[in-house]
Amino acid sequence: MRILLTAAEVAPFAKVGGLADVAGTLPSAVKNLGHDIRIVMPLYGSIDLSKYGIKDIKNCSAVLEMDDKRIPVSLKEGTLPNSDVIVYFVANDEYFCSHSEVYPKQQYLRFEQERFLVFGKAVLELIKKIDFKPDIIHCNDWHTANIPVFLKTLYRHDEFYKRTATVFSIHNLAYQGKYSPDVLDFAKIIPEEVFNVNGLEFYGDVNWMKGGIIYSDQVNTVSQKYAQEIQTPEYGEGLDGLLRASKHKLIGILNGIDYSVWNPETDGMIPENYSASDTRGKKECKRSLQKEYGLPQKIVTIPLIGIVSRLVDQKGFDLVARIADEFIEMDIQMIVLGSGQKEYEELFENLSKNSKNIRASIGFDAQVAQRIYAGCDMFLMPSKFEPCGLGQLIALKYGTIPIVRATGGLADTVVDRHDDGKEVNSNGFTFKDYDSGELLMAVKKAVKFYHDKKEWNKLVKTAMEYDFSWEKSAKSYIALYNRALNRF
Repeated sequence: MRILLTAAEVAPFAKVGGLADVAGTLPSAVKNLGHDIRIVMPLYGSIDLSKYGIKDIKNCSAVLEMDDKRIPVSLKEGTLPNSDVIVYFVANDEYFCSHSEVYPKQQYLRFEQERFLVFGKAVLELIKKIDFKPDIIHCNDWHTANIPVFLKTLYRHDEFYKRTATVFSIHNLAYQGKYSPDVLDFAKIIPEEVFNVNGLEFYGDVNWMKGGIIYSDQVNTVSQKYAQEIQTPEYGEGLDGLLRASKHKLIGILNGIDYSVWNPETDGMIPENYSASDTRGKKECKRSLQKEYGLPQKIVTIPLIGIVSRLVDQKGFDLVARIADEFIEMDIQMIVLGSGQKEYEELFENLSKNSKNIRASIGFDAQVAQRIYAGCDMFLMPSKFEPCGLGQLIALKYGTIPIVRATGGLADTVVDRHDDGKEVNSNGFTFKDYDSGELLMAVKKAVKFYHDKKEWNKLVKTAMEYDFSWEKSAKSYIALYNRALNRF
């Protein structure tokens, strides 16, 4: 099978969120199962061509006619590091190469609309130049949702794509790419064809997320629970009715993680390595982390809770803010790494200065994050919603027990340690309702179990032995691709 995966961000070339991690790891697992999968993404100005060995492809350029503009585009080629997966980069100075950010904050919304329409159309034109005829084009989030729309409209009579099916992955339904319908003139899509209730129209705007769902042959989210949740008014972001009507082509496939990167046995960024069978090194990781953050180095008697997150409402920090005083009084330590909404940054900065047991670093540092995953006893993720979640998967591998709200991918991956101990596959602690009192009870329950060293050590070993590698997920994606091809 020939697959072309399209995404606005791909790790390690450009990364803002979890989409980049999926786009940068799933293809290798699919290729290892015998399929020809390639990636295409924009060539942002921040991407180091020499570092990644990115080269021009000869005779691979085009001029796009969009609105009243003639837009030159070309294709460059590299490979995904530590693999032989080919990565293509769409180059254009105005929309991509002159901007270092994936989502430029200084630009207006119209620019963001135009740049991803340019990207989508450039992909369809330039892939023909290299004669890579995909069986599947795998699109991700609203930025590339225009590709299925293009294929069903402007390219519906193009022989090159006659037997190309599309798969659309929803990584976060909250971001939908809504804009006024005049953007269709720029795309040169006839409004009468698509701007209606059965197409892109959404309360008077164009909605590309809606377009991706309608025009793609198969749709998936990044966990089974999230696929169910988005069909409800609470999580559906206004598209729950459409998603219920599309449930015949909607499934959830849990994200995986790359254990060649996230593995305490081999991680060179942590003070001492350890494994599920020998966790002694984790104590040194904890001691070192406590020292780094100026906390008393109490390795056994006080549990250390870690947070690595965007500090925003979605991640549950309104709940944390309501019970911050309780955390100060508890016999725990807490280390926070992240940035986001001003009120939460200020909250943790104040706690860091004015409490004896809570420390924070505002910003993000990948090496510090790895030390937190390795050195903490517990990992807190009280999310309002979480399509999949990466933090809890990493924490499990590092034997850092997750405390999470049972939503989305958190519900699919964290099995609650009940008080009766009957659940033998327990790997963490969960709470159901979005409530600060429930969050506090879950933390207190985890702390209680922490002091039962026999039970805690069993919990850590079980958590570390869970397997969330990409191979299983890759097989599910291949099955999804085959379902998409069944329309022919």
